[in-house]
Amino acid sequence: MRVDRQTLETSFPGVHAIGDVTMIPLAMGKPLPRAGVFAHGQAQVVARNIARSMLGKGSPVLYDGHGACFIETGDGKAGYGFGNFYAEPLPAVQVRKPGRTWHAGKVLLEKQILWQWL
Repeated sequence: MRVDRQTLETSFPGVHAIGDVTMIPLAMGKPLPRAGVFAHGQAQVVARNIARSMLGKGSPVLYDGHGACFIETGDGKAGYGFGNFYAEPLPAVQVRKPGRTWHAGKVLLEKQILWQWL
């Protein structure tokens, strides 16, 4: 579903969409990747803007397209990518070479998230 890339609002006023259901085209023509890091950032923007709308005060918060995530490559290795996916004319993204250290970081982050949420 297409949304405003900064507010995540659909074509229906006051209705937002986040995460994998969204279609956010980048300047190069490809969509914003589907990754939890983007859904998390989008959820924070939408939640703050709904609260702002209900309270009638504050400035709108805009989603900026920044994200970072581990990239699992198998064999106990992972890479790490991060940057501004909204940069133009191309996303300004850096990717770190896959290795066991990045995989260990991914595993630790997953455990931390599970401990916090469960």
